[in-house]
Amino acid sequence: MSARESSPTNTQDVTARETSDAAPPGLFEFLAKLGRALTASGVSVITVGSILREIATAYGVSSEIMSFPNMLLIKLGQDEIAPITATTVNRELMAIKLSQISEVYEVAHQAQRAAISPEEGIQRLAQIFSERPRFGPVGMFVGYLLFALGLGMLLQLTPQELLLSEVFGGLVAILIIFSQNKPQFSLILPVVAAALVSALFTFGARQGLTVGSLIVVLPALAWFLPGATLTTGMFELASGNIISGASRTIYGIAVLFLLLFGVLIGVQLGGLPSEGFMISRPLNALGWWAPYVGALVFGVGLFLFMSIRQKDIPWVLLTLYIALIGQQVGGFLIGGYFGAFFGSLLMTISGTLIGRSPHRTPEFVAILPAFWILVPGSLAFISLVTLVGQNYLTAIANIVLVVMTLIAISLGLLVGATIIEPFKGITAKLGIDRSILR
Repeated sequence: MSARESSPTNTQDVTARETSDAAPPGLFEFLAKLGRALTASGVSVITVGSILREIATAYGVSSEIMSFPNMLLIKLGQDEIAPITATTVNRELMAIKLSQISEVYEVAHQAQRAAISPEEGIQRLAQIFSERPRFGPVGMFVGYLLFALGLGMLLQLTPQELLLSEVFGGLVAILIIFSQNKPQFSLILPVVAAALVSALFTFGARQGLTVGSLIVVLPALAWFLPGATLTTGMFELASGNIISGASRTIYGIAVLFLLLFGVLIGVQLGGLPSEGFMISRPLNALGWWAPYVGALVFGVGLFLFMSIRQKDIPWVLLTLYIALIGQQVGGFLIGGYFGAFFGSLLMTISGTLIGRSPHRTPEFVAILPAFWILVPGSLAFISLVTLVGQNYLTAIANIVLVVMTLIAISLGLLVGATIIEPFKGITAKLGIDRSILR
């Protein structure tokens, strides 16, 4: 069965363009490299396919493109014997540096207007891929400490727990920095990090040196939590991308279980009895102000750790606060599920408007950090950890909570994209670049 005759679940990934068959030199390679970069950054396959098709059309070439989380199929030209190229995706390509993602989006913006040649695009992408972290290892280390501190404040940890969480965050930061550009460590790093911090925590608790619950390790391990991956997978499933959505969701669940396995290993090494995992703690340990200050600290930490461009950081912080306040308002008015939905809705609308503004901060860059504010991955991790203490009924109830929260966030993404769709024509008339995030 040909791409044009494929099932409805894949029709959004395959589109024929009624243009010409003559592809400019280097267009195949340029589309493949650009698609790899966008996919490796975590952008949904809907967005990747849309961008590449728009670029092919801008260069006057018909195209059929299928995008998956780990592969791209590109066909240029309407001829049945037109060549097809397949390219695999290195998911570690741009795992940390958001500045790279911003620059890749700039290249895509230019290509969508055919403002650069494919050869120039290839050269620009090569320069982007070779960039090093803007603030170096020291800046990344400090950034991760702030990242963990901000999340700890959002979780309302006590001052003693915050200090302990920072120690764990420093250890995890060293592991992350050491494993940079070493793909062979990508799968074992979450297990090693989770085992290390949980073993230290449980050993300290057994010796009376540490207090609190296992939630203390969460800010240090939050980098590995696949909240954005799970939400994107749910978004793709809801959008009809069954293959991509299912594979991304399964991948996210697998990462969660790797983290859980690391925690189990660490607990066994530390030797804490199962009943010692969840010690009662105050719900509002720091005060009402902590989440708002924590969001700022968290954003500054991401600025250093993920090399966010200076002109992007104000818009990233704005989206963070919009998601946080939307979540709080929705939760206060109706409940937690609506809070997740409302926060995601406002996050999507604001991020999309920012991406369509002349400031050129990509929507994905503005929105990605806000996923940690909505903490779907954190909820999933906490729910799985309850299994460690053989609290099976509680664990099942919490897992249901996680699934519903993911659905609420994904629905917020879909509704937000639907609401913002009519503004395409208005932004075009104002001379503002069209969005490349559908």
